[in-house]
Amino acid sequence: MNPKVTIATIAGGVAYFLLGWLIYGILLMDFYTANTIQYPGLWKEMPNLLLMFISNLLGAFLLAFIFHRWAGIKTFLGGLTGGLILGLILSLMWDLYFLSSMNLYSLTLVLVDVIVGTIFTGIIGGLIGWILGFGKKEKVNA
Repeated sequence: MNPKVTIATIAGGVAYFLLGWLIYGILLMDFYTANTIQYPGLWKEMPNLLLMFISNLLGAFLLAFIFHRWAGIKTFLGGLTGGLILGLILSLMWDLYFLSSMNLYSLTLVLVDVIVGTIFTGIIGGLIGWILGFGKKEKVNA
């Protein structure tokens, strides 16, 4: 495993976790609660933070692996762009699936979640792209 991919994965996973706590756990918590059909037992009293962090690491690894292995992304702007595109596709994929198969979310929540998920993944992608490009630059012989 490339050390930059490992560092980008860890940094991205931590950023996912902290930004998720801020956005979903504080800023938008009331909105998400109000736009989710509630039933007893839906929410755990305390989420399993270890599993949540592992999930965040896997999301960061997905971006770092794609950016490093296939896309050659090594800048914040490149990572932001790649993150926005992947965030939009993944958010639409999951939210449309949930909307089509469950009585859990309102259409309003789905629309907001796609926007938030896209921006969220774009920011993490920017961080990962910046880390992948950090350090010694290769010389280009003219």
